[in-house]
Amino acid sequence: MADFLFEGTVVMNNSKHAIILDDHGLFADAFSLLLERYTLFDFVKTCNDVADFFTFLNAFNRESMVIFLDYYLREGNGLSLLSEINRINKNAKIVFLTSAMSPLLIQTLKRYNPAGILSKSCSVGTLKQCIEDVAAGKSFVDPLFQEILDQQEGQQLNFTAREIELLKHVANGETIAAIAEKMFLSPHTVIAHRRNMMAKAACQSMTHLVTLAKDQGLL
Repeated sequence: MADFLFEGTVVMNNSKHAIILDDHGLFADAFSLLLERYTLFDFVKTCNDVADFFTFLNAFNRESMVIFLDYYLREGNGLSLLSEINRINKNAKIVFLTSAMSPLLIQTLKRYNPAGILSKSCSVGTLKQCIEDVAAGKSFVDPLFQEILDQQEGQQLNFTAREIELLKHVANGETIAAIAEKMFLSPHTVIAHRRNMMAKAACQSMTHLVTLAKDQGLL
């Protein structure tokens, strides 16, 4: 059975792979060491930027693997990467990592049906349970997050990954023209998205909408 060579490391093609995408280097490296220490995977790849992540993913595009994906990234957010991940590797199972405690964010992540949603402050026992459930084809929500959802009341905002990506550009102070170019949209479409989001959130301005999104942990 053939092996693969990636960045000087030989990896057996029947290995249980894990990829960590988190641009906080210290956390990513510590998390990788934790996975290796408890031999939860045969091989763990740590990526601190999106380009490195997709280079690895393309190299192993037919392998079954678990991707631990940070929600908050410098280059957008984890939700904005889902369609490309699924296009490259349909065997990948995605577990979102986040330190946020926002019910709205957790509910938003759940709507995209990831294999798991895990708190960065979870215990080793919770991490092991998550990996076991994911391997068995079950979905996993950190008990801490589930408790928050169980206590949640009121109507939820249904922002899409694309809308959240656009909103982050707005929060960065970018113009409509710049957002349109980056997102491959027409300026008219950007304006329409902005209006739709304000209507969903019952906000009278983009400033109010950005503040609400930040308060709710979406940005």
